[in-house]
Amino acid sequence: MLTLTEQALMRNPFLLKQYINTLESAAICARLSPDGNIRWMSESLHKLLGVHYLKRTTAFSEFLHIDSRNDVTGEINQAAANGEVWDGRLCLTSTNRRRWCRCIAIPLYETNGLLAEQILLFQDISREIHLDELLQEARFDQVTALPTRIDLLNDLKRVGAQCLAVLDIRKFRSYADFYGLEFGDALLREFSDWASAFLRTKHINIYRLHGDKFALIPDFRMIPSLFERQLLSFYKALSLHKLKVESSDVTLDVAIGMGVGRKKQLQLAESALSKAKAIYSGYKVEAVYERELLDENKVNWLPKIQSALVDHRFVNYYQPIQSTNKNQPSYYEALVRLRDNNKDLVPGLFLDEAKTTRYYCEITRSVIEQAVLTSEQYQVAISVNVSIEDILNEETVSFIHYVLSEHKKAQLIFEITETESTEDFSKVQAFARDVRRLGGQIAIDDFGVGYSNFSRLISLRPDYLKIDGSIVQNVLHDPTSASILNGLISICKELHIPIVAEFVENKEVNSYLCDQQIEYLQGYYIGRPSPQVEPTLN
Repeated sequence: MLTLTEQALMRNPFLLKQYINTLESAAICARLSPDGNIRWMSESLHKLLGVHYLKRTTAFSEFLHIDSRNDVTGEINQAAANGEVWDGRLCLTSTNRRRWCRCIAIPLYETNGLLAEQILLFQDISREIHLDELLQEARFDQVTALPTRIDLLNDLKRVGAQCLAVLDIRKFRSYADFYGLEFGDALLREFSDWASAFLRTKHINIYRLHGDKFALIPDFRMIPSLFERQLLSFYKALSLHKLKVESSDVTLDVAIGMGVGRKKQLQLAESALSKAKAIYSGYKVEAVYERELLDENKVNWLPKIQSALVDHRFVNYYQPIQSTNKNQPSYYEALVRLRDNNKDLVPGLFLDEAKTTRYYCEITRSVIEQAVLTSEQYQVAISVNVSIEDILNEETVSFIHYVLSEHKKAQLIFEITETESTEDFSKVQAFARDVRRLGGQIAIDDFGVGYSNFSRLISLRPDYLKIDGSIVQNVLHDPTSASILNGLISICKELHIPIVAEFVENKEVNSYLCDQQIEYLQGYYIGRPSPQVEPTLN
């Protein structure tokens, strides 16, 4: 509990001056009387609210949104009565403005224990709230109102489903080309409404991926044979049903692929869908099982990983990350490959398997060692991916500390992936703090869709922020993606965090991102991964 008396302040003018200067120099703050009236507010708060002057007695509650006014006021007063600091979110409103803020209310007391006043400190988080709303909007498709890939991946993990199907409407483009885009959208809506209602009775959820492609998963751990029977039932019912679109009756045909496995179900289903689309075989669901892929490739990854480590066949490829500002240097991202019989295999084939073994940390060390030598040789910054498994592995973290301490000339950026998947975020914060202390830098990967905790971004204050590739890929065609990108740009500029846009695949996207003043660009249009770096990258 803080104690404060006018007599104490008057006896110490120097303390009083510091007290006043601190309040006046604070970014956004106010002083409240015990009865909740505003005694004083900073110039920044005046500007935030668009208020030029206050009435002699103005209650702070007048600036609280009416929907939460009583609740917020009650919580702040209750905290003061308990001798506690209140920390929460609130919505400030004035004649024509509404701002979301984080507020800390600090009660100050007389020596007799009575409340003297309250100091309110504010942080404007309106942009973060707006961006969060956009991200929530991205969970649902704007045309069909179906949930999107974001909810699909979350539900797949939540349910623990091993089965997933992807369906594609055959000849859909011919409808859109002949009747027009509005007819195409109306057809998608009618199909989605009918399919949702039918599949709900089969305990199956439907999601729109993009275009005329949809995903289906059961809402419980349904066995594959039952899931396949339900899909066939849906297929037959759809072929007999006429969808009413404007003045036309439309009967649709679909191709369905089913993937079954412990992971990568979507990838398995996409593979099955390719088979289904290639050959029309009547009412049939093509299926690909995880073990089939392993059998087809005849891969036993454990001995391959072991021998690759012994023979130093884990090699780095380097993909350029181009700066759009000639005064800022470009850099590279290190991407691991497994060299096998003169073919360099991408990590999607082996890295998940490696994570289940003790050899994963050795692969990480190999990537870092090669990145250090390349950085020193070509005097260029190189980013290295580190997962939560790496950060939680004490040996790996100690190795990173050693490398940074011994190689002062190396310019390393540690790109943290999967920051949402760890409950003990303090380990991530400690890792970032130690890396910076030793001269390294921090980047956050895949920020955007699916990322909900903006306080983590603010607490980490990364040196670079990589935007989720799905946002960049859709930015020219999807207004929601464009709005999310603009919101992220605004927040990052305020926090002085440069943005890296991945998946820049063509000239049009490249030009758009340059117009938005994105600081760094990465993708096949900029440059493909290569075993060599280009000394004249900048």
